[in-house]
Amino acid sequence: MDSAAWEAVSALMRSFTKTVRALDGQLAPLHQLGTLELRLLQTIAAAPDGRMRPVDLAREAQLSASGATRALEGLRDRGLVRAIEDPSDRRASPAALTERGRSTLQDATVTAHGAAQRLLRRLSLGQTRQLIRLLEEIGE
Repeated sequence: MDSAAWEAVSALMRSFTKTVRALDGQLAPLHQLGTLELRLLQTIAAAPDGRMRPVDLAREAQLSASGATRALEGLRDRGLVRAIEDPSDRRASPAALTERGRSTLQDATVTAHGAAQRLLRRLSLGQTRQLIRLLEEIGE
């Protein structure tokens, strides 16, 4: 039995955990955000009209519907997103960033980019691009 595939997946899981911990360690004290919350803000901001229904956000972020709803509630409670009333479907009120949410996203993105630079400091630009290609290949 070839164990290389399992070794690779195990290394990927360890790297993922280390990466999330490192990012959370930078984001939480400065912006009161975790990695997942930053990703949700980025996803909403990148939506064509700057708003996203919770079900679409869950799919895009690969979360359960209830996980996305809970995360959005926390972001709403902190004034980072707001629900937009949808008269045709009250259950699917899209989320949009508030002004505070846009500002927090901008600041937290700078922090996350710095943390990413430190995490990948041993890789050349070519190796980093190769890593991106390999991870995208796995994710397909």
